[in-house]
Amino acid sequence: MPLKPHLFLFILYCFLIITSISVNADTQTTTLHDLTWVTEEYPPFNFHENGTASGLMIDLISAISQKAGEEIPIESFIFLPWNEAYHKAITDPDTVIFAIAKTPDREDLFKWVGPILTYNISLYSKRSNNITITNSNELSKYKIGAVTDDVAIDNLIQAGIKREDIFTRSDPRILVQELENGSIDLLSYGDIAANYYIKNVTGNSAYYKLSGKTGTVPIYIGFNKETPDNVVEKFRNAFDELKNKPESGEMSELDQVLSSWMLGDGLSNTQYYTEGYYPYTFIENGTPKGISIDILQYIASQYGAQIPVDHFTFGTWEDVYKTTMNQNGTALAILARSPERENLFKWAGPVDKTPVVIFTIRDSADKFRNTSPSTMKIATITEDIAATTLVNAGGKDIIYSTEPKEQIKMLENGSVDGWAYALLPGRQLISQYAANASAIVPAQTLQTYDFYIAFNRNTSPHIVNSLQDTMDLLRTEKDTSGVSIYDQILYRYVQPVFSDSNVTVSEVTSLINQTVHDISLDAPGTIKNINAGQTPYRNTEKPDLYVFVYDPDVNMVAHAENPGMVGLNYHNKGDVSGKPFRDQLVREALTNGSGWVDYIYSSPAETGLFWKSTRCQLVTGSDGKRYIICVGVYKTK
Repeated sequence: MPLKPHLFLFILYCFLIITSISVNADTQTTTLHDLTWVTEEYPPFNFHENGTASGLMIDLISAISQKAGEEIPIESFIFLPWNEAYHKAITDPDTVIFAIAKTPDREDLFKWVGPILTYNISLYSKRSNNITITNSNELSKYKIGAVTDDVAIDNLIQAGIKREDIFTRSDPRILVQELENGSIDLLSYGDIAANYYIKNVTGNSAYYKLSGKTGTVPIYIGFNKETPDNVVEKFRNAFDELKNKPESGEMSELDQVLSSWMLGDGLSNTQYYTEGYYPYTFIENGTPKGISIDILQYIASQYGAQIPVDHFTFGTWEDVYKTTMNQNGTALAILARSPERENLFKWAGPVDKTPVVIFTIRDSADKFRNTSPSTMKIATITEDIAATTLVNAGGKDIIYSTEPKEQIKMLENGSVDGWAYALLPGRQLISQYAANASAIVPAQTLQTYDFYIAFNRNTSPHIVNSLQDTMDLLRTEKDTSGVSIYDQILYRYVQPVFSDSNVTVSEVTSLINQTVHDISLDAPGTIKNINAGQTPYRNTEKPDLYVFVYDPDVNMVAHAENPGMVGLNYHNKGDVSGKPFRDQLVREALTNGSGWVDYIYSSPAETGLFWKSTRCQLVTGSDGKRYIICVGVYKTK
């Protein structure tokens, strides 16, 4: 029976409406703008900063979407506990999850874009437990915690741990707290994010021991399986475009994002400028060397990166200073930090400290030793810290130029009374350019400065802060020889010096006596308080006055200034010169009851290597155990 015309038109009208709705719905789901982007708090990849979504992945996804012509508003990023974000991305169409590790078990659950980068799944423990994992078979002896549905769980299962034996929490901060209170022995988590959470909870990213790792994983962006292929492909193509390097040879847009967040990338892509400032930066046999350069290269290597040799540029001080001031992606490899420069750069350090002095001819040194700079004719380098210091000291008759060689010749021929420059770099330049280097000596010290690595002020604060944290670790973490990397690098180029400390021998003796008394009454409680850095065991006004404690086997039992050393054995591990001072301290106390031992050590109160003398004393604790209590004083002139 044929349809009546008006009925046919009605059916056609309904069909068109339904089709239109369906088409509109399909159209809405084919834009990046309308997808739901879910993630967790996982710094530095994705996290909230002042209430706003931030992080490497936020910046990267925003850059990709802009490249694709569909900018994603910051409000589109939804933060959830990882297990909720993971479940939503699997079950809800039009959902994207980031940053997510791609594993065989997850391969068919998403449509993938990446890899972006890789990171380690690491194992962390309390240093006092002294746990080191060298074989996966050892894991079964410990209680291990991991974030719910995190890739770390897959790695642990592959290592033979049963899923039901893994302590899981949705919040990694809770796991850090449980590690501290002993509820778990090991925390398994991505190393980059773990450092952030550990620092957030404890104040020190190296508070716990890195006991091992269970694997390395690549991270991706995962689209729900029902996301249209053309949407995923559009996003993937934009990501590939982001990786292309410009013909000019500059960084790709992807490298720019990575360099803003990942320390290894940030360091290797920075251009470093210097005038040549021995022992911090100089060229030897065509290779850049020095304290600053060695520190930068070592830190970059710890993040799987290397700074290319041609990224260290040497020039006149005036040129390199102005270039770093005005050009993004640059840093001065060494620079004195002063109030006048404070807001001109972003700072990481200090690397070392050096006095600015006035060099004179030896025969005139006594004459000028107590002479005011205001009555002297003095040469100095344009824009150098010595120039500022000289003006602040009252200098009036100042000769400026950009060439140290020229100024040293002026000093030798009597054109000037003195030359103002930093002590160690100045001595090296004098030995290089003076006709008779021994005839030129420092006559007076103007001021001592801490020297830093100074970044262009537009540098990512995350990179500078990460470098600062890592440099702090270089000073405190001891390697298998018992010496920090920082001390080793410093000792390659400089000798120990006298300290500016105002700690006295009587203060050392008083603190020793107090600690001996406390341990004899309550050994466990006192040791806990020492490791917590509580007063009086660590003096807040004099941080170089602190207690550390060994047992008769030279195990570090407590350390008020550096609890990271606790639980380690230091038998036959010496100072930077190789002197086994720790064994000597223990032997002196066990043999004579007390005594003093001299050695070389760094100070928490100032930068550099110093002569130190430490008093040791034997005590039997309330627990019946023998302890060697130590407190030291840094030697002054």
